[in-house]
Amino acid sequence: MFNLIPVAHAEEIAQTWFDTAFESVAEVPGWGWLLMIALLAGGFLAYRSLRSSGKTFWTARTMSVGAMCMALASVLSLIKLWTMPMGGAITPASMLPLLLFAYCYGTLPGLTLGALYGVMQYLLDGMRFAALGAIPNLLDYPIAFGLLGLAGLFGKLDNQKLSLTLGFVLGCFGRFLASFTSGYVYYGMYAPEGWNPAVYSIVYNGTYLLPECIICIALGLLIAPRLVRELRRLK
Repeated sequence: MFNLIPVAHAEEIAQTWFDTAFESVAEVPGWGWLLMIALLAGGFLAYRSLRSSGKTFWTARTMSVGAMCMALASVLSLIKLWTMPMGGAITPASMLPLLLFAYCYGTLPGLTLGALYGVMQYLLDGMRFAALGAIPNLLDYPIAFGLLGLAGLFGKLDNQKLSLTLGFVLGCFGRFLASFTSGYVYYGMYAPEGWNPAVYSIVYNGTYLLPECIICIALGLLIAPRLVRELRRLK
C-alpha cells in the first residue's frame, strides 16, 4: 500500500534535500518571507496567550479525536479519484476530518493537527519531491495542510451552515495559497510555453483543490449538525 524507500536511497534523498535547502531559501521572494514571519509570529503569540491563561487543550480525549481525524484523512487520501502529474489529487473529502476538527475545536488546534498531518503525508507520499528542497516541501505539506485550521475562525457563528461553509472555504483557500506559492516559485519552470507561471499555478492547484473543497463542503453540510455536536461534547 505504501511505497517503502530503501535505507540507501533514503540517505541519498535526505542528503539531496539538505544540499538544496539553502538554494531554495535564496529563491524565496520578499513577500514569502513576510508571510512566514507573520505565521511564526501569530503562532508564538497564540502560544503565549494560551500559556498565560493556563488553559490546556490537548487532553487525552482531544488527542484521541485528533488521532482519529488524522487516520481517517490518511485513509481517504489513499482513494484518489483524479491524480495530478506533479502532486495533488481529488479524493473523497480527505480534508474533511481536519476541517471539522478545526471548526469544532478552534483555529490553533486545527493548525497544529493540520501541520502534523502534513508532515505525515510528506513521509508517506511526498518523499519523491525531496530534491526540490526544504521550502517547497514545507509549503506543500505542513504549511498547506496546517492552514486548513483556519476553518476554526468561523466556528462560533450562530448560523451553523453559513459558518461551516465560510470556515471550509477559508481553510481550503489557505491550503491553496500555500500550494500556489510553491507552484509559482518552484514549479513555474514546468508551465507550458506561453503561460505565465502565476496563472499556471492557479490553474494547476485549482484543478484539484476546488473540486475537493466543494466535496468537503457538500458532505460537511450533510453530516455536520449531529457530528459537530458530538465532537464538541468530547472537548
